[in-house]
Amino acid sequence: MSENIIYYGPPGTGKTYWLQGLLNDYIDYTISDHQIIDTYTRNSEDWLLITLVILQNQGGIKATDIQSKVSSLGLKRALNVSAILETHSVLPSPLGVARKQPRIFFEYVPGKWYVDRARLLQFDPQFFEHYLSNSSVDRRYSFVTFHQSFSYEDFIEGIRPTYDETTKAIDYSPKPGVFKLLCSEAAVHPEKQYAVFIDEINRGNISEIFGELISLIETDKRKGAASELSAILPYSKEVFVVPSNVNIYGTMNSADKSIAAIDIALRRRFKFIPILPNSEIIKSELEFVGVNAYNIEGVDLIKLFNTLNSRIELLLDANHLIGHSFFLKVRTALDIANVLKERIIPLLEEYFFDDAQKIQLVLNSLDSNGNLKKDAVYCHTELPVDKYFPFVGDYLLEDRKRYYVASNISVASLQQIYDGIS
Repeated sequence: MSENIIYYGPPGTGKTYWLQGLLNDYIDYTISDHQIIDTYTRNSEDWLLITLVILQNQGGIKATDIQSKVSSLGLKRALNVSAILETHSVLPSPLGVARKQPRIFFEYVPGKWYVDRARLLQFDPQFFEHYLSNSSVDRRYSFVTFHQSFSYEDFIEGIRPTYDETTKAIDYSPKPGVFKLLCSEAAVHPEKQYAVFIDEINRGNISEIFGELISLIETDKRKGAASELSAILPYSKEVFVVPSNVNIYGTMNSADKSIAAIDIALRRRFKFIPILPNSEIIKSELEFVGVNAYNIEGVDLIKLFNTLNSRIELLLDANHLIGHSFFLKVRTALDIANVLKERIIPLLEEYFFDDAQKIQLVLNSLDSNGNLKKDAVYCHTELPVDKYFPFVGDYLLEDRKRYYVASNISVASLQQIYDGIS
C-alpha cells in the first residue's frame, strides 16, 4: 500500500535527517560472499564483517542467522556475533557493556538487526566507495528540494533544449522529470517499493509543480486501485498513471511563512506527522559520545534547551521552537555559547525582528526591574535623542536601544538563562 507523508516541525528538529534515515528502505546491495571474504581478509575488522553481512541481507536479519552466515564463509576465526552487535550498538547498554565506535547496529524490529546508514557514513563518509566499489548498489528513490524556480517541467516532464552530438542540432523533444522517471522504473518492478523524497516541499509552487498529478497521487487513484485514475500529459501526450509502489515523502518547516500557502488539495492527499523538539534526543546523542547533557562544565543543557523553548512558545507559538539538532554536536560550554551566538540568536532576531527586547526575555537577560543583568547574553545600550541631536526640528524622535550579543558568554551567562526555573 502506497503512502504520502509530510514530516513537519520547527527548524532544527532533524526533518531532513529523518528523510535520509528512510533512504535505507529504498537501497538494495548486491554483495557477493567473495567480496565479504576479501574485504575481511584485508581489514580484519569484526564490525565491518557484520556490517557487510547485514547489508547483503538488506537488513532485518537475526543474530543467529548472521552467526550462521559468518560460519559458512570459512574465515577460520571464531566470532561471537551477538557480542559484536552489542559492542557496536547504537543504544546505551542496560547492563553497562562498554561500547566501541563505530556504533551503527540497531534492532528496528525486535530480534532483527540493521545498519544505521547515517551513523555509518558519519564514521566513514567514503564507506561505500572503500568497500562496495565493485558491488551493485540499486537506489530505488529520488531526492529533490523544492524552491521557487522548481517547476512542473523539472518534476513531471517538459521541453528542455539539449544539444544532440549526432545531429549537431538542438533537441526540443519532451524530457521526463524526476518523478516521471521514478514512476517509469517502478512500473517495471512492481514487486519493489520506490520513493520520492521532497525536502522543503512548501517552498515550491505546489499547484504548478504537481499539476494534474495532484489527483493521481492519491493512494486510491494509483495503478491497480479501485478508483484508478490516469491523465494525458501535456507535452508527450502519453497516458500517465502513478504506480501503487511509489511512496512520496516530504518535509516542511512550520516556522516558514510559506506554510500558510500550502494548497488545500495537497493537505487532503498527505498524512502530516510532526517532528518536534526533543530534549531526550540531545541527552541520548551526547551520551552516545560520553557527554553528560545535564552537566557540561556546569551547564545543564537540557534545562537550558527546555527553558528557551517554553519562553518562545509563551512569547510566540509552538511553530517557532528551537530544534534539538542545533545542540547535538556540542561538547563544551564554549560550544553551547557558540551555538547560541551563531545559530540560535540570529534565528530569534528573525522571529522577533520588530521587538528585540523579547529576545532578552527569552535569554533571561533582564532583572525584575527591567535592568540589564551582569552576565546578560543579549545586551543593549541606550541611544538618547538629546545626546546625539541638539536640534530635531519637527521630527518626533524617541530614545532607542541598540541590541547586541555579549562578547563573552561565560558559564555563568549560560546558567543565568535557566536561573530560577524549577
